[in-house]
Amino acid sequence: MAIRVVQWTTGGVAKAAVRGVLKHPALELVGCFAWSPEKAGRDVGELLGTDPIGIIATADIDDIIALKPDVVLYMPLLWDVDAMVRLLESGINVISTANFITGHSYGDGEMKRIDEAARRGGVSVYGTGISPGLIGAITLTAASGCRELERISIFEAADCSSYESEETWSALGFGKTPDTPGIGEFARLRQLVFMDAVEMLAKAVGVELDDVRYTRELGLATEDIDLGWMQIPKGTVCGINGTWSGIVDGHPLVEIGLLWRLGNAMEPNWPIDEGHRVEIVGVPGIRMRVEYLNSDDPIDYHAHTANPAVNAIPAVVAAPPGLVTVDELPLITAGSVRARTAG
Repeated sequence: MAIRVVQWTTGGVAKAAVRGVLKHPALELVGCFAWSPEKAGRDVGELLGTDPIGIIATADIDDIIALKPDVVLYMPLLWDVDAMVRLLESGINVISTANFITGHSYGDGEMKRIDEAARRGGVSVYGTGISPGLIGAITLTAASGCRELERISIFEAADCSSYESEETWSALGFGKTPDTPGIGEFARLRQLVFMDAVEMLAKAVGVELDDVRYTRELGLATEDIDLGWMQIPKGTVCGINGTWSGIVDGHPLVEIGLLWRLGNAMEPNWPIDEGHRVEIVGVPGIRMRVEYLNSDDPIDYHAHTANPAVNAIPAVVAAPPGLVTVDELPLITAGSVRARTAG
């Protein structure tokens, strides 16, 4: 019997997720939650920009619960812990790409609420994506080649000019002057999920951290930047180079570096080597480059985030109740294989 799936919201990542569900032989899409009431009552295929698929979106969580799905792919722009708790208490597994790995970044109280709701419902809740998410799984797999481990470092670099979300970048401090009150906290608060990722990686290798620290530098626009969807005045923030460090005995055991920029006029002019560089200091040491190759289809730009969530569904549905992380699941790999065409 196919696993019954509901898609939560219909944004860019969600559209890629729906494509993945429809292609996956073990999954069946049975419903869709639309955050905007204007989208309620419309066919999900129409919302995706494709032919109708016979699934009608709803803006009512009661309608979703009534469908009795096995799992909800939870992909809102802004998460709602109350909604997550309702789904979990109703016996519905939840897989989230909404800044969620362990729930710690939501706050200790909210993390406890989510975990307890999942246990009451007898289901699991799991957070993933591309970063954090997939890159952590890749790194842990590589670390299995080490006899001794001293440090894990993951460095991400991306020119994010094609990520058209002014709300996201403004919340990170982009477009603001470096002396804006509180700007030092903007990036940290919006990137707290990487604290989750650092803690998860440390837990996976059997180490309890003493502390998790965040440091960052800001890149400033050397001229006015017009991205079409966002204006960044000269002298304001257009880049962040930050590092989350999990500390043991005064030294970093796990590091996650994030270099994000908008536009090509920035000082310091940090070079962007798109993708992830992974360095594992150990015996032996391991170094990797991970790149993500996009097709010409704009929806596929978001597939890197959506696909790890879709492909994890069978493992999460089979997992024990409560919060689960990637190190607690069996190996997750591609769920759909396309036959090679002639020519």
